[in-house]
Amino acid sequence: MSHGPFRFVHASDFHLEQPLAGVAEVPEHLRDRFIDAPYQAAARVFDAVLAEEAEFLILSGDLLHAQNTGPRGPLFLAEQFARLSARKIPVYWAGGSVDPPEDWPAWLDLPANVHVFPRGRVTELLHEHDAAPAVRLIGVSRDRTRAMDPAEFTADPSGLFTIGVAHGPAQVAALQARGLHYWALGGRHDRATLFSAPQVAHDCGSPQGRCPREAGAHGSTLVQVDEQSRARTSPLPADVLRWLGARLVIDPCTSRDDLEGLLRERMHGLAESAAGVDLLISWTISGTGPLMNLLGRGALAGELLGWLRSEYGIASPARWSVALDAEPVATLPPEWYEQEAIRGDFLREVRQYQMNPDEPLALEEYLDPRHLAGTLSASVAIRDPQHRERVLREAALLGVDLLSGEEPQS
Repeated sequence: MSHGPFRFVHASDFHLEQPLAGVAEVPEHLRDRFIDAPYQAAARVFDAVLAEEAEFLILSGDLLHAQNTGPRGPLFLAEQFARLSARKIPVYWAGGSVDPPEDWPAWLDLPANVHVFPRGRVTELLHEHDAAPAVRLIGVSRDRTRAMDPAEFTADPSGLFTIGVAHGPAQVAALQARGLHYWALGGRHDRATLFSAPQVAHDCGSPQGRCPREAGAHGSTLVQVDEQSRARTSPLPADVLRWLGARLVIDPCTSRDDLEGLLRERMHGLAESAAGVDLLISWTISGTGPLMNLLGRGALAGELLGWLRSEYGIASPARWSVALDAEPVATLPPEWYEQEAIRGDFLREVRQYQMNPDEPLALEEYLDPRHLAGTLSASVAIRDPQHRERVLREAALLGVDLLSGEEPQS
């Protein structure tokens, strides 16, 4: 049963309370963007609803932590909801971890077109078209005390197109077993489709990536439903700042001029693929040869990073290079660890820390006391195992680079 083709927009995880982070320094010309990007990206979601003439908007949670945004967050959302209300476009909102319905401020009424699913209780709403039931929505706002239970969601006996709306993880098999046409999920910051035939379960991700780990395009999702109740999803980009990772491979014959040419070529390609969006690019150089040794020592990497920033980072749209790193080699020759020399002593000491992950690195004793009270204090205690291993591996490589001039080569 279907009332004919229709379309809606699915969005979630605005996180208006979270500015962008994850860089050591924010360039002055992008500071306002870092702060306002979540709001600008969210506004683009509502722009897309209007531009696509969507029948309704589904919001799958974590839009804002109202206390942390202060009045700006609720006022912004109320204004966006009012834009849709003026076009008679309903909004169906299931709260997530940070935006349970009871946290909406009492001093600001939601417009009448906004329908909020209650917390912890699966509720059914009917969306009407021309005064007739057109879509059945079953949703629940997230309960922090228990996970969402797909068994509480049921397909419509008459075949009316049914959408499940929820925030948080769920087992794919449990979702598939319910027979709903579309699952509008939230909770991930990256776009993901759990399954796509014959039904669809989709998490649209956040409209704006927050850090280098959230690379690639972000936005909302346009869902188009045909006469046979088949749903097709299409991304609607909304991000105003886009994190990207770019990797280049060099060989022993690569010169500095060659590397600059490779960087310039890749930069142009990235710019063409993301027209109109400011880019935040983390470069990784891998390979072999003398240039890799120079990059590993840091000075050349710093020079290239400065060149990229001055050449491309100030323009509009900006192509700002966040970092340029040489990828460490995977392993060092085993015999180096056995040498009775300074290099061997150093590598054996590093290996002890690698083999004993619970042994603290005690890096604070090497820092000036004035830094320990600032931003470095939280990063001195390295608790993440992967981060610890990377630090130790890079320390080993730096030590080898500094000590090999004094040691016999093997």
